[in-house]
Amino acid sequence: MTYVVTENCINCKFQDCVTVCPVDCFYEGENFLVIHPEECIDCGVCEPECPADAIRADTETGLGEWLAINAKYAGIWPNITEIGIVPPDAANWNGRPDKAGLLITGDAPPEPQAQKPIYEAGDMPSDADAEHYEVDGAAVAFPKPEDDARIVILDPIDTEEPEGFEVDGLRVNP
Repeated sequence: MTYVVTENCINCKFQDCVTVCPVDCFYEGENFLVIHPEECIDCGVCEPECPADAIRADTETGLGEWLAINAKYAGIWPNITEIGIVPPDAANWNGRPDKAGLLITGDAPPEPQAQKPIYEAGDMPSDADAEHYEVDGAAVAFPKPEDDARIVILDPIDTEEPEGFEVDGLRVNP
């Protein structure tokens, strides 16, 4: 048996439980604490200390997902042995339902949210690529300039044209 930090700790993170743990088996994420299941000695002194009532014995039903979360992030997050910074709005989050989606894991996103295409030297984008860009897998069309809109031409700074002005190493010619 071990003890498990559950959903109600998300955005509360009071940390009263940390100070009473005799084996220092708590680990801290950005908005959540976890108990390392291999380090927990099942003493249970942390459970009544939690103001958010977020600590449960793993023998309770329906805690398999939270046990897995505790085990995974205890191996990634830093160990905590004293009360650190408690979120200023912790009391407002205490008892709110459906907070699981707010858990900040600290994992890197699986892929970037927006990507620029990469072309080999000398290659030009296809006509389709030149007409849109991609965000989260969706093609977004470039805005079309109005007929009366002025187009600014950017040339490298090494031009010898006396007109225009320099912006970030580029010469802007009206």
